[in-house]
Amino acid sequence: MNSAWLIHAPQGYGKWPLLQRTANALLCESPQSLAASQGNAGPPQVSLTPTGGGSASRPWGLSEPEAARLPAALSTYKACGHCASCALLAAGTHPDLLIAAPEAMWPELGLNPSEEAAPRSETKTTSLEIRIEQIRRLNDWSVSTSHRGRAKVALIYPVDALNAAAANALLKTLEEPPEDVQFLLGAHRLDALLPTIRSRCRLAALPRPGAAEAQQQLGGKTEAAGAQQAVLAWSQGAVYQANPALGLEWAESLLDALSRQAARPQSSTLPPPPDQAAGVASLLKIGSDLQRVQVGAPPLYLPQKLPALTALAQRIAPLKLADALDGWRQKQRLAGFPLNQALASDALLLEFAQIFSRGD
Repeated sequence: MNSAWLIHAPQGYGKWPLLQRTANALLCESPQSLAASQGNAGPPQVSLTPTGGGSASRPWGLSEPEAARLPAALSTYKACGHCASCALLAAGTHPDLLIAAPEAMWPELGLNPSEEAAPRSETKTTSLEIRIEQIRRLNDWSVSTSHRGRAKVALIYPVDALNAAAANALLKTLEEPPEDVQFLLGAHRLDALLPTIRSRCRLAALPRPGAAEAQQQLGGKTEAAGAQQAVLAWSQGAVYQANPALGLEWAESLLDALSRQAARPQSSTLPPPPDQAAGVASLLKIGSDLQRVQVGAPPLYLPQKLPALTALAQRIAPLKLADALDGWRQKQRLAGFPLNQALASDALLLEFAQIFSRGD
């Protein structure tokens, strides 16, 4: 098996649970064959990209749809859930597993701080980056002796959150990896990584979740079939996000409010977004659908709102809409910065209302 695998896919495609369960299987002392447990003639196959070189409950094993989205080398076995290593994994105290992730993501990933590659920072705000201290500790850990006498696993997620110093420190280890360490990396965007890190890993593109897997994942979050379809379209299959429907209800209510106003809308009459980040992301989706409708293409994110989108698209100058989308993309890059949420929401609604003035 290659010493470093890099699984890449858009955010919300399920990289974290797949990587976590793969780590569990690698550390398990009695791994079970997926082919045998699923009655398959052989291991599931997924093509590698041609450019190649969490859950607090810790569920064991991969479902058949999940396994089918991973390369066979990563999805041939599942953890037994009963051995001593599996007990340590369930408790979050396995000494041969080290995870490097941004501190701000620990609750979302269900991480125990003892698993993490560095102690919590002393600053008041949690970091959105993987810090150099985390990678230094990971590098030191990687050359130490295995506690269980088996291979060790280093899990780095998302690797595109490495800051510059951390990325360079990791590269040195990937260039000369210890023999008994398996590196599992997950990335949202390959273009955000150092080319030298990509070249030291075997790449696998994780496909979008299939319909059955996506509906199963949404089952506990959305009951009605129609609502599930709306969330699937809104998230574009990124159903492993903490809230794949975030912004959908607001977007629908915003379009409804606009449809009731024949003239240029007043921002004060429009519903406020959940927060700045969700508002910007939602306006980008609405704007994209409006652009598609203007050229005769079906909407991607809000197909259930086609009549409203069609009527609104006729009230917007295409160039003004394009300029607004550029501005919202700029705002999305700054969405992590602290802002006065009320003022930011008011400004966002004012910008959106202004695109309905075709003559300006």
